[in-house]
Amino acid sequence: MHILAVWLKDLKLLLRDRGEMASLFLMPLAFILPICLAFPANGYNLTEDRKPGLPVANFDVTGGQPGEHAQTLLDSLAESYTLEHNLTRADAAAFSAEVQAICATTGPSCDEVTARARVALDWRTAAVVIPAGFSNAIDAGESISVTLLYNPSRNSAERQLVEGVLTGGAMRVSIEQQLLNGLEQFGDLLDLAPEEIQTNIRASNGGDAPPAAPTLAPAIAVVSVQPGAVRITTQPNTLQQTIPGYTVMFIYFLIGTVVASVQLERNTGVLRRLLVTPMSKSALLAGKILSALVIGVLQVAAMFAVGAIFFGLTLGNAPGALVVLTIAVVLSAVCIGLAAAAYRIERGLTIMLIVGALIAGCAFPADWLPPFLRTINIALPQTWAMQGYQDLITRGMGFGAVLPEIGVLLGFAAIFFGLAVRKFDWEG
Repeated sequence: MHILAVWLKDLKLLLRDRGEMASLFLMPLAFILPICLAFPANGYNLTEDRKPGLPVANFDVTGGQPGEHAQTLLDSLAESYTLEHNLTRADAAAFSAEVQAICATTGPSCDEVTARARVALDWRTAAVVIPAGFSNAIDAGESISVTLLYNPSRNSAERQLVEGVLTGGAMRVSIEQQLLNGLEQFGDLLDLAPEEIQTNIRASNGGDAPPAAPTLAPAIAVVSVQPGAVRITTQPNTLQQTIPGYTVMFIYFLIGTVVASVQLERNTGVLRRLLVTPMSKSALLAGKILSALVIGVLQVAAMFAVGAIFFGLTLGNAPGALVVLTIAVVLSAVCIGLAAAAYRIERGLTIMLIVGALIAGCAFPADWLPPFLRTINIALPQTWAMQGYQDLITRGMGFGAVLPEIGVLLGFAAIFFGLAVRKFDWEG
């Protein structure tokens, strides 16, 4: 009964605060509507003047220099990409101790382990590994494979572009070498032919032996390797990024709302008067969670309703998962707000929330961020909220796919609720 009483009281107070309601419901619309009206829903396109990076590990090295055919392939790739190779320990500083140990000196092993780390962490779409003995195998006419490591969690079109460029470069090296081998073989056969045949062939070609056209299959094969455990992702379009993004941003503004509510009750002596009642701290905080939870869920429902009704946003194929995820998102925000109120953290909250939302990918896709920020943003609940909504709305996944995000968000809620109960005091 105590929880219910606190819930009804706080809910009435929140709904009466027109300024706070306007901030929670109208502010996100002030961002969502102009962007969705001004930009078409065909996706966020990041255009850059510089070439995209492509990690390369070249084991075909003799005397510290790439083999002849490996260099030809590298030159072909460099026409379309900025090659990332000849790396050092400093380049591996962002990775694990194992990677840094392998990169104690410059070499292809360092290049490969760093390339694999970049692909696995979704920093790069793909990486290329050129095996040892590549040039010798080409000269000998033997088949040999170049490995393309790729991460399907990135845009599949990007991977196909890399594979196309690599295949084209490999075909170029293969065909050039086959032409040379064909000419040499034809010359050897011509020397064994009768003099009359040699004379007729040279006469038909103006005195020179004609080149032989290659008919063999390419000697180089490109083998694409997909990592074992990886998330399949799809880039969001304008609606799928903007509406969930600014919704998540302003859900976490509930943190400031909860802090202000608790501080008001401290200043007016309401909390002090509750000392004479049998109400526990857990019951008080649980009631406040329920009232803010209602507001947060209504906030999400309003934003998504605007997106679906006026802009045709598709909310995925799992409405139940969407509801559960939303509850987990709002719970995490409210419990963080209670912990902030318990520890009397008030100054700078708005700035921290805005910066956190930007790093989490609420305003623009997180793929646009530099690798360092994409590494640290996993510590933010907004990141997990955005990932969950993108899995449901953008990628059309089901309940099972967002269970990790729901679990992490509920973990945030439990931890911060525990901190709030431990630190909360009744005195002003």
